[in-house]
Amino acid sequence: MEQWRQDRLIDILDTLIDYRGKTPNKVDCGIPLITAKIVKNGRIDTPTEFLPTEDYNGWMVRGFPQVGDVVLTTEAPLGEVAQLTDEKIALAQRIVCLRGKEGVLDNTYLKYFFLSNIGQNRLKARETGTTVTGIKQSELKEILIDYPKIDTQKAIASVLSSLDSKIELNRRINDNLKLIA
Repeated sequence: MEQWRQDRLIDILDTLIDYRGKTPNKVDCGIPLITAKIVKNGRIDTPTEFLPTEDYNGWMVRGFPQVGDVVLTTEAPLGEVAQLTDEKIALAQRIVCLRGKEGVLDNTYLKYFFLSNIGQNRLKARETGTTVTGIKQSELKEILIDYPKIDTQKAIASVLSSLDSKIELNRRINDNLKLIA
């Protein structure tokens, strides 16, 4: 039986990008702005807010997200998670971007970890606040992540991604059937 490890999130991350405390200028078109309200159920809905293209390099001084990175909402709501599919996006407040260490933590596995009951419970155990709950970056870094070898992570992530793709296809078929009816 393969041994799984348990480490603090910060110890197995290559990158943690956090734009808390900064409010971007918003326009009707430009660079898509990933906000907490469009990260839902493991997906990113179509962005409705944008950062001016000319502001991008000046805004993204804390780091540039990459395709495959995991985004996690830190409050309102806490714990929604998805994976980036577009390279040039901007991060709003209440969203962190996570990238696992190469060869140690697979990003897709990390997404599914945070979608799991275990991952959600570990986030909730470190949340603060009463009206609007959230998690401080210092607490997020300390969350314990259970993970197997990288090959096993990739296999787990592949199976779960395949199931998600089938669920998404069924959702789109249902939406089309509703339009026809």
